[in-house]
Amino acid sequence: MELINIINFGVQSTGNWLVDIVKGLIQASSSIALGVILFTLILKFITLPFDFLSRASMRKNSLRMEEMRPELEKLKKQYANDKTLYNQKMMALYKKNGYSMWASCLPTILTLVIFILAINAFSNYSRYQNREDFYQMSLSYNQVIYDGIEKDTTEHIKVVNGNIVIDDAFFINDGTRSIDCEGKNEDGSIYRFETTVVVNEGNYSVITENGYISIKRFFKLEDGQYKISATEYSIIAENLENEKVARTSNNYLKNVAGDNYSTALTKGYTATTFVQEIGQIMSANTFKSNVGAFLWVKNIWYTDSALAHPVEGNWETFKKTQGYNGSMDATGYTQLIGQLHEKTTEPNGYFIMVILAAGLSFLMQFVSMKSTKAQMEFQSADGQGLAQNKLMMWLMPIMMAVFSFFYTAAFSIYMILSSVFTILSTLGINWIVDKRFKSGKYDKKQEGHVPEQSLDRKDVVRGRVYIPKEEDKEKEKKKPAEPKVKERDFITGEKRTNEASRIDKTLK
Repeated sequence: MELINIINFGVQSTGNWLVDIVKGLIQASSSIALGVILFTLILKFITLPFDFLSRASMRKNSLRMEEMRPELEKLKKQYANDKTLYNQKMMALYKKNGYSMWASCLPTILTLVIFILAINAFSNYSRYQNREDFYQMSLSYNQVIYDGIEKDTTEHIKVVNGNIVIDDAFFINDGTRSIDCEGKNEDGSIYRFETTVVVNEGNYSVITENGYISIKRFFKLEDGQYKISATEYSIIAENLENEKVARTSNNYLKNVAGDNYSTALTKGYTATTFVQEIGQIMSANTFKSNVGAFLWVKNIWYTDSALAHPVEGNWETFKKTQGYNGSMDATGYTQLIGQLHEKTTEPNGYFIMVILAAGLSFLMQFVSMKSTKAQMEFQSADGQGLAQNKLMMWLMPIMMAVFSFFYTAAFSIYMILSSVFTILSTLGINWIVDKRFKSGKYDKKQEGHVPEQSLDRKDVVRGRVYIPKEEDKEKEKKKPAEPKVKERDFITGEKRTNEASRIDKTLK
């Protein structure tokens, strides 16, 4: 009889309430991608009120800045070389016109906090899901070994949640005994048989009738009590020829080539390598049926990159990236991925989501910049604010591309949907604010503020409120003044202008 190892990967836990929410949404959805989309939409709807306040405030500020454009342009020319005095004059003008610099700060901070929480949730869940996939793979691998034991159950030896549970107190006595067992046929019918239990010199063996695994447990005498020191699982090679042990759970005892045990022996297999290969087949089938794929991405819990692979081929890298600290070792990991070699070498993606995340981020920054152009233009006397905004329009897409490259494809989906949502909401918020601003609903009627008649002219072009130019004001000044009334007509009693009085006097 040869020894074979049970792979104990360990039950995984999320350990995070936010991760539990992601897990619940994904499990409730028909697909992983749909669960990610639902999580994204929920987060965006939570932040929508704050986002509305922030963007509406920024848009109102920009429109008010357009109203103040003539005065601000004068300030820029007058104090171009004195930034401090320019800022003082600008702040005074802001206060006079009801402009608020800080109205959009708090909502923006809250939105940023939720973005960080989303990164944390997706990162933790991706690690959890990858570990959970391998836990399920270990159960499938071990099921090949457990199969005979589960068919030959007793009250003393059982398989519970993928673990062999043995009532050790029953076997402490020395000697040999037979115990009554109950088995189950493939059609569900029950039969009874006897299993031989041998306890001798501190160890016992259990040989199952309907399987091909022998369990041997060793005891050591400590303080007058026998304590477990080791457990071995051995293959009973001759039982591999028994048709009763060929079941779906062990691939009908056929290896990758489709050979049964007798044929495999002629090709150099041993009983252990034969059963191990069957376990690898079952492990690989479990991974392929459970792994979350999305369009061109093979594994959604890894990045959309040609440099990444659906399965990590290196044990040490897997432990580090997935945060695994269980009892499985490199040998067990190699066994689990034994039939997944192509998954450890093929590209997981083709950078498509990286490009989409960067491109949509650029479009989002472009829309935001157009919405607040005046605000950025007059932020400083030398136009540095506008230059910084243009820099951010390029810097943010680069940052999003980096996030998408180093984090999972699931998080890339979140960023892409988030950008689309933000672009649409920004356009909608701008439309609402422009309409209300044009109607005068945002007019505070403060001294020096643009009067309502200037807003009634319907001169809003590309988001800018029309302001009469300086030359228009000069033309108004050059118009002849209206004649002033100083005396009344002698006959009619009506008021007469100075010019009329002068003519009357001349005629006299």
